[in-house]
Amino acid sequence: MEVKEISEIIERELNGDLSLSNAHGVDLKRCLVTPSLQTYDNFDQTETLRLWLVLEEMPDDKSGYKIAFDEKSKMFGLATGSFGEHDMFLGFYGTFLETLEAM
Repeated sequence: MEVKEISEIIERELNGDLSLSNAHGVDLKRCLVTPSLQTYDNFDQTETLRLWLVLEEMPDDKSGYKIAFDEKSKMFGLATGSFGEHDMFLGFYGTFLETLEAM
Protein backbone atom coordinates (compact mmCIF):
# COMPACT_ATOMS: atom_id res chain seq x y z
CA MET A 1 0.00 0.00 0.00
CA GLU A 2 1.20 3.50 -0.76
CA VAL A 3 1.28 6.57 1.51
CA LYS A 4 -1.23 8.31 -0.77
CA GLU A 5 -3.76 5.48 -0.46
CA ILE A 6 -3.61 5.55 3.33
CA SER A 7 -3.96 9.34 3.39
CA GLU A 8 -6.99 9.08 1.09
CA ILE A 9 -8.71 6.62 3.47
CA ILE A 10 -8.35 9.14 6.29
CA GLU A 11 -9.38 12.08 4.09
CA ARG A 12 -12.57 10.26 3.03
CA GLU A 13 -13.51 9.63 6.66
CA LEU A 14 -12.81 13.22 7.68
CA ASN A 15 -14.68 14.57 4.66
CA GLY A 16 -12.51 17.68 4.78
CA ASP A 17 -13.34 18.46 8.41
CA LEU A 18 -10.02 18.89 10.21
CA SER A 19 -11.82 20.61 13.11
CA LEU A 20 -12.94 17.23 14.49
CA SER A 21 -11.37 16.34 17.82
CA ASN A 22 -11.79 14.00 20.78
CA ALA A 23 -11.74 14.04 24.60
CA HIS A 24 -7.95 14.57 24.50
CA GLY A 25 -8.38 17.72 22.39
CA VAL A 26 -6.39 16.34 19.46
CA ASP A 27 -5.80 18.97 16.78
CA LEU A 28 -5.83 17.04 13.50
CA LYS A 29 -4.02 19.82 11.66
CA ARG A 30 -1.07 19.37 14.02
CA CYS A 31 -1.30 15.66 14.87
CA LEU A 32 -1.87 13.96 11.52
CA VAL A 33 1.47 12.84 10.14
CA THR A 34 2.57 11.58 6.75
CA PRO A 35 2.02 7.82 7.03
CA SER A 36 5.21 5.91 7.75
CA LEU A 37 5.80 2.22 8.40
CA GLN A 38 6.81 1.57 12.00
CA THR A 39 7.49 -1.51 14.10
CA TYR A 40 5.35 -1.94 17.21
CA ASP A 41 5.46 -4.42 20.06
CA ASN A 42 2.06 -6.06 20.36
CA PHE A 43 0.38 -5.45 23.73
CA ASP A 44 0.65 -9.12 24.67
CA GLN A 45 4.36 -8.93 23.80
CA THR A 46 4.24 -12.13 21.74
CA GLU A 47 5.08 -10.47 18.43
CA THR A 48 6.01 -7.29 16.65
CA LEU A 49 3.76 -5.65 14.06
CA ARG A 50 4.57 -3.47 11.03
CA LEU A 51 1.89 -0.78 10.91
CA TRP A 52 1.55 2.66 9.37
CA LEU A 53 1.80 5.52 11.85
CA VAL A 54 -0.81 8.15 10.83
CA LEU A 55 -1.34 10.33 13.92
CA GLU A 56 0.73 11.38 16.94
CA GLU A 57 -1.02 13.03 19.86
CA MET A 58 2.19 14.90 20.76
CA PRO A 59 4.17 15.18 17.50
CA ASP A 60 6.83 17.45 19.01
CA ASP A 61 8.18 14.95 21.53
CA LYS A 62 6.53 11.74 20.20
CA SER A 63 4.76 11.11 23.52
CA GLY A 64 1.10 10.36 24.03
CA TYR A 65 -1.14 8.14 21.97
CA LYS A 66 -0.61 7.28 18.32
CA ILE A 67 -2.97 5.95 15.67
CA ALA A 68 -1.64 3.22 13.41
CA PHE A 69 -3.12 1.55 10.32
CA ASP A 70 -2.87 -2.09 9.26
CA GLU A 71 -2.98 -2.39 5.48
CA LYS A 72 -3.98 -6.11 5.59
CA SER A 73 -7.07 -5.75 7.77
CA LYS A 74 -7.71 -2.10 6.76
CA MET A 75 -8.21 -1.28 10.45
CA PHE A 76 -6.88 1.49 12.65
CA GLY A 77 -5.71 1.05 16.21
CA LEU A 78 -4.04 2.78 19.12
CA ALA A 79 -0.43 2.68 20.19
CA THR A 80 1.50 4.44 22.90
CA GLY A 81 5.08 5.43 23.56
CA SER A 82 7.78 2.83 23.91
CA PHE A 83 8.35 0.67 26.93
CA GLY A 84 11.25 -0.99 25.19
CA GLU A 85 12.73 -0.97 21.74
CA HIS A 86 9.44 -0.11 19.96
CA ASP A 87 6.21 1.73 20.67
CA MET A 88 3.47 -0.47 22.16
CA PHE A 89 0.43 -1.36 20.01
CA LEU A 90 -2.67 -1.51 22.22
CA GLY A 91 -5.32 -2.86 19.83
CA PHE A 92 -7.56 -2.25 16.86
CA TYR A 93 -10.66 -0.05 17.08
CA GLY A 94 -11.94 -0.02 13.49
CA THR A 95 -12.11 3.12 11.39
CA PHE A 96 -9.91 6.17 11.85
CA LEU A 97 -12.73 8.13 13.51
CA GLU A 98 -13.65 5.22 15.83
CA THR A 99 -10.01 4.99 16.87
CA LEU A 100 -9.72 8.76 17.40
CA GLU A 101 -12.81 8.62 19.62
CA ALA A 102 -11.43 5.65 21.59
CA MET A 103 -8.26 7.57 22.45
